[in-house]
Amino acid sequence: MFKIFIKNLKLYGYHGVNPEEKSEGQYFVFNVEINILKDSFKGRDDLSETVNYSEAVNVIKEVNASVKFDLIEALAEEISLKTSRLSPLISKVKTRVEKINPPINENLDSVGVEYKLEVKNKYLSSPKEDISPDNNKLDDSENSEFLFRVKKGSDRGYRIIYLSIGTNKGKKMENIKKALYKIYKSDIFSILEVSSIYETEPMYVKNQDNFYNLIVKAAVKSSLNPFVILGYAKNIEYEMGRENQVIKNGPRIIDIDILSIDDIKINSDILKLPHPGLPERNFVLVPLSEIAPDFEINGVNINEFIKQHKFPQKVSKISMDMMII
Repeated sequence: MFKIFIKNLKLYGYHGVNPEEKSEGQYFVFNVEINILKDSFKGRDDLSETVNYSEAVNVIKEVNASVKFDLIEALAEEISLKTSRLSPLISKVKTRVEKINPPINENLDSVGVEYKLEVKNKYLSSPKEDISPDNNKLDDSENSEFLFRVKKGSDRGYRIIYLSIGTNKGKKMENIKKALYKIYKSDIFSILEVSSIYETEPMYVKNQDNFYNLIVKAAVKSSLNPFVILGYAKNIEYEMGRENQVIKNGPRIIDIDILSIDDIKINSDILKLPHPGLPERNFVLVPLSEIAPDFEINGVNINEFIKQHKFPQKVSKISMDMMII
């Protein structure tokens, strides 16, 4: 019997009984083992004969990003259950979830749980089915062709997403470039357009440095859960050193917000689409209007919306050379 394993996948999540765990979040480490009903692959070098580990990773990311669990026991169980449904070849799933910074004052590396799921599979005696997953990941060599297709209006299973990137801490220009590069090199975003960089006055907390802001227009697969996309964005933030904020809307090394994903509407405590702050944030509206002049805010064209509201916050273009594709 073969075993597929995912080792030490580190994701940011909002699980725990304590209120600060739900609001501030923390890193979790995931280890998953998947037993498949194969004794040998002799003469059958075929993806349909196994389980695609990238699909299993996506399950972990989706479950972690879409729900705030009180108990990591429930989190581990949900991951095991959803992983077991990836293929009739799966006979067992073992999921280990660890908190690496638990809210207790003890000298330890982590705390966690492990859950083992035995799969009673009705397909064991059935003929082999075509269960190969849709694996359309694009490598760098395909990227320019993909972008060209999308820009020409192709609807081959993709949605348009708008991301807002901001920073006012440290080397701001380098922060912007690093975040943009991480988005560009990710598995899920295919960048279509990038706005100029704008220097903007702080809106909510005045006593802090000015921000640098820009907007990214990208394509993502229609099948991708918006909560998984949010997880990718938050992972980029924390990879770059973002910390939990002591002051809400205070200084930050990087901030990546999802503004919209086509016409999807979501209202949860983790993610709201379209972004509820969009109609009041001139630092987002101005760069967005540059690359999406037909975008509408509450049914009004974005440029007309900006004119109507006469926002007091100063927004000044400082750079136009951020295009990296």
